[in-house]
Amino acid sequence: MNSGYIKLHRKILDNPLVMKSSDHFTVWMYLLLNAAHKKYDTLIGSDRVTLNPGQLVTGRKKIAKDLKINESKIQRILKLFEIEQQIEQQTNSVSRVISIVNWADYQQSEHQSEQRVNNKRTLYNNTKKINNIYIDQFNQFWDLYDKKVSKPKAITAYKKALKKVDHKTIMDALKEQKKLWVGKDKSYIKHPTTWLNQECWDDELIQPSKPSLKPLFKKLPSGLYRAYCAKCGLDHLPNEYQLRESTSCCRDDFVPEKPEIKSTKEIDEQIVRSVFNYE
Repeated sequence: MNSGYIKLHRKILDNPLVMKSSDHFTVWMYLLLNAAHKKYDTLIGSDRVTLNPGQLVTGRKKIAKDLKINESKIQRILKLFEIEQQIEQQTNSVSRVISIVNWADYQQSEHQSEQRVNNKRTLYNNTKKINNIYIDQFNQFWDLYDKKVSKPKAITAYKKALKKVDHKTIMDALKEQKKLWVGKDKSYIKHPTTWLNQECWDDELIQPSKPSLKPLFKKLPSGLYRAYCAKCGLDHLPNEYQLRESTSCCRDDFVPEKPEIKSTKEIDEQIVRSVFNYE
């Protein structure tokens, strides 16, 4: 027990209990110097007891004899240390086991302290690297996305998305979907946060069956287009995407000019010829 050393932090000078008097300080040093620095077994009378780091077997008579301080004063100092939660005591008729509270917090080895600092530094550096990778990958996504809205929310959504799919899957899907956004009004494009949260990288891509007809049609101030049903000539006001679909009246194509409509008789004759396949 008389080999090795202990750590003594300067902050002990700020402890009013230990610094209350020279006797208090002396008793505290005695406890620190005699406490076990590693786990070991010892005998108390005929009983074998395991002591953990920061514990010692002693008694007020022994402490008083070793320090040459009155036994009753030793008892009062130990009781005060216990009340102020500096130590814990387990006593019997033979001796007492004193445990120094929080021993491990300030008596770990220099190597352990340095290792803990290094571990924190490594964790910080690794976290920083991971965050940098996240940011670099997100910026690629952000630069490619056609609608740049609410970037902080999009970053959060992107990190959540990476728990489900990898960066390449997101980017490949976005590149394919961008082909459908060519010439599309941005108000119809989802916010990037919405695109990510709705897992749109898994969406089935349906290519438009027709090329854009927008240049052929007259665009009105409302943003809609003047168009007509190719079959019945009914006037319509579709938006850009409805132009790609069939008319609601006859399920036929939209045309930019009002067509010349055949008479009902001519239409009936055309239907008969097509059904019976004769001129």
